[in-house]
Amino acid sequence: MKILQIVQKPQRRGAEVFAFQLNRELGRRGHEVSTIYLYAYHNAAPLPLHRQDHRFDGLEAHPAELLLGVQPKLLYRLQNVIETFKPDIVQVNGGRAVKYGAFSRYLGRNGTYGLIYRNIGDPKDWVHGWQRRLLYKKIIMPQIDGVVGVSQVTLQRVQDYYGLSVPTMYIPNGIDTAALCPATDRLALRRQLQTPADAPVLIFVGSLTKEKRPDRLLRVFQQVQAKISSARLWIVGGGSLRSVLEQQAQTMGLANVNFLGVQSEVASLLNAADLFVLTSDTEGIPAVVLEAGASGLPVVATCVGGLAECVTDGQTGYLLPPQDESGQVQAILSLLQQPEQRRRMGQAAKQWVQTTFSIEHITQQYLNFYNRVLTCVQESKAQNLNPY
Repeated sequence: MKILQIVQKPQRRGAEVFAFQLNRELGRRGHEVSTIYLYAYHNAAPLPLHRQDHRFDGLEAHPAELLLGVQPKLLYRLQNVIETFKPDIVQVNGGRAVKYGAFSRYLGRNGTYGLIYRNIGDPKDWVHGWQRRLLYKKIIMPQIDGVVGVSQVTLQRVQDYYGLSVPTMYIPNGIDTAALCPATDRLALRRQLQTPADAPVLIFVGSLTKEKRPDRLLRVFQQVQAKISSARLWIVGGGSLRSVLEQQAQTMGLANVNFLGVQSEVASLLNAADLFVLTSDTEGIPAVVLEAGASGLPVVATCVGGLAECVTDGQTGYLLPPQDESGQVQAILSLLQQPEQRRRMGQAAKQWVQTTFSIEHITQQYLNFYNRVLTCVQESKAQNLNPY
């Protein structure tokens, strides 16, 4: 089978990393794979390109993107790649990628293939305004042959919002657990980051953007540090709010917060930490939560999106309402002050992730869905050729 992935850019964020790992596993199984990265990315530690991958390096803020929804030049290049590669499956990952896959199908230059939309979040969070809603409901989504939801919650919301009649399937995020091998041991990494060997370390990995609510994370940590003065917070990732957050931490007097930027080797950081914390307002099933679990870390997170599908409250971590900052503080303190409970939850998280979310297991589910969608596409084509 020939499979083409379309993602935003070669950044180390959830959708892009998952598509990278999925294609790598599909390639191991003998399938021919390719990835298109639509937009330019000039930050540190980009994802590596493979032989049949393409970087279009489009401008995210291009006027055509804002006025038309897509850039004609990028769309033309995408159509050429599809015509040359002749995929059986085109998988669009996330809301911006789906526009390009759908418009390419809408313009009708390409042959028969299954167009699959991998949905990550609730469409109500980003399909704003009547023009945008009309675009997605009347032009974009009717081009789609199948939809994968990374959580049961978000899949149901997509079905309700668009009234889908195509095949759908819940397939959670998956991670390559074998690749989570720390390159630097725990004590050596702590020395590099000037962190005492016995200091309790909280870690957050993700984009520093509004929906992740890193401002809430700093407030929660301030209360934790008031009780445990030796506690540290490592913030891994970049984004538009970084400078604002650094100023906020300074204003709050949080000397024990390390802003580490984007890192290509997250496994060592997770291995050197004690607890993973996520304070988002919206999520699907974050791959980094799975990586934390696979690294033996319990998770304290807000109960939003699909987090209840990857964190078992009271067993592999704690889930609290987004507004309950005091509850988040108490959950963190409980785990930091009870190392045996923290160890037990971490081991439960590791076992849960390895048995449920391994990339090998998830890849097989995708292959099953690909075949299901292709069967529907072929039946539809045959019916159109012979309607009687």
